[in-house]
Amino acid sequence: MTDASDLPPPGPAPEPAAPAPVLMRGHLHPAILLLRLLDALRQAVLPALLGLVVEPWFLALAGGLFVLQLGYSLARYLTLEFTLTGDELRVREGLLERQERRIPLDRIQDLGFESTILRRALGLAVVLVETASGRGVEARLDALSRAEAEHLREVLLAARADRAGGGQPVPDGTTAPAAATALAEPEWTVHHSSAGELLLRGLTDLRLSAFVVTGFAALQFADQLGLASQVAGVASSFKDWLGRFPPAMVVLVLLLLVAAVIAFGVVTTTLGNLVQFHGFLLTLRGDVLQRRYGLLTTRQKTLPRARVQRVTVEQGWLRRLLGLAVVKADSAGGSRGQGQDTAGGWDVVVPLARLWTAEALLPALLPGLESEVFAWRRGSARLVLRMALQGLLLAAVLAAALAPRFGLWALVAFACVPLWAVLGVLVYQNLGWAEGERFVALRHGIVGRYFAWVPTGKLQAVVVRQSPLAQLLGLAELTIYVAGGSPTRLPDLLLADAKGLARELAARAAAAAAAER
Repeated sequence: MTDASDLPPPGPAPEPAAPAPVLMRGHLHPAILLLRLLDALRQAVLPALLGLVVEPWFLALAGGLFVLQLGYSLARYLTLEFTLTGDELRVREGLLERQERRIPLDRIQDLGFESTILRRALGLAVVLVETASGRGVEARLDALSRAEAEHLREVLLAARADRAGGGQPVPDGTTAPAAATALAEPEWTVHHSSAGELLLRGLTDLRLSAFVVTGFAALQFADQLGLASQVAGVASSFKDWLGRFPPAMVVLVLLLLVAAVIAFGVVTTTLGNLVQFHGFLLTLRGDVLQRRYGLLTTRQKTLPRARVQRVTVEQGWLRRLLGLAVVKADSAGGSRGQGQDTAGGWDVVVPLARLWTAEALLPALLPGLESEVFAWRRGSARLVLRMALQGLLLAAVLAAALAPRFGLWALVAFACVPLWAVLGVLVYQNLGWAEGERFVALRHGIVGRYFAWVPTGKLQAVVVRQSPLAQLLGLAELTIYVAGGSPTRLPDLLLADAKGLARELAARAAAAAAAER
């Protein structure tokens, strides 16, 4: 047994790591209290009116809401403090319940700025910090001066450049050479949307499903308010009024109503797009993309190209007919489906452009794509048979359901079979995929067409699925997932092709992940 006296003396204890230097520290701007006062007054207006008209106790409710809202806002203003160091962004807030949120700099995906007309008049901006958690906004600094917000953006970009380039921020607001280089790099204009392009975006954004959803929601709201009987009465009166006219006139009136609804939708959508994306400007500085746009509410959003998980080029049927396309980019902070926009349109990098222009801009979003050579491959023609069989099953169910009431006329339902077969031909013509050294490209659609470019190093999962009918035909659907959950689906591949592509993509993703370690 070794005696303790024979052991070598212990070495000096390791010195604790020096804390990261503080690059910036601040609080909310005092003008936030004016905005919160207006919010508190707005929330108290309705109870106050009810107190004057219905019951006096609503006045007490209005006063309570006003005091609570104003008290909460005052407490948040007095307690919120943010600190930016060379390692992380810290946000502390809370009076009774204290909270401190720490966000490592290399986990920040996007930094966004919003400013309404009132905030712009007060010289304020909202700063939104997003990470790869998929929860959207991780930290919200809802009242910084414009100068302070811009300074925060510059310091954050510089600190991130230092970490990526091996440099380290130093105290007193100075930065290492890598950060200085990042700040000195020029800003290049990648795309500037004209008013004509934004006008075309609104005119070609025909989402008739939105009218159906809005109409259904309006009916449900009317039912909750007890107005369903009045709505039904108006509809019955309108039906009786139409009954006075001959059938040809009824059809004409209904067509005019449909045209009016569509025209109203086109006008409102066009105005909405012009207001939302007014002055859209996409720029590139160093390796960071930035979008600026908006008329009533101005928005700015930074997006490092290294964080881009997927880029899509989307053409609805009308836009494809006109040779137009929308370009969108997904980062790890959010998820969306085909044709959807994230909140504020922050996934849009080109609101609308000619297809060839949109494709020419892709290397600016995905560096290295310009050197790739893609050989497109098609899916299986069996999908036409699958679609026809689905149409046959649907027709059989409809015919059986309608036969007791319509007799032989129910056989008209079998018109679904050739219709579904035609849809299958359209899907087959649009379906395809291509592999490059560092990217995989997918293409699908029916009348419209949708492209997706995904860096293989960003793949999180590849899933192969088979429905019962697909199993009978030897088909499968391939779904590719990236960080944030945004899926890209490629239906009706031969099972062998789907499994082979899944294995190859998974192997490339694993190799890319190993190379980054």
